[in-house]
Amino acid sequence: MSGSEAAAYCGVTLNTWSKWVAAGTVPAPVSGTRRWDRKALDLALDKASGIVSPTTGSDDDECPLEKWMREDAEKQRSIGGTGYRK
Repeated sequence: MSGSEAAAYCGVTLNTWSKWVAAGTVPAPVSGTRRWDRKALDLALDKASGIVSPTTGSDDDECPLEKWMREDAEKQRSIGGTGYRK
């Protein structure tokens, strides 16, 4: 979803949304785009509000958002570049 759609989804103004992104309250857009992933936003907001996400069955402390971010970064490194086509 776009930044304005994401702001509306979270019930905040676009100005507040930009501040949340800059502060790391919500994740940055998907690499190489200006679009946000709805599930990643849900996970980030759950984490920020203290809501416990369901466990994924693993013994580590990595939440699903952190796992996705790590895997996406590894994917970007393996393909050498910004990754996604515009």
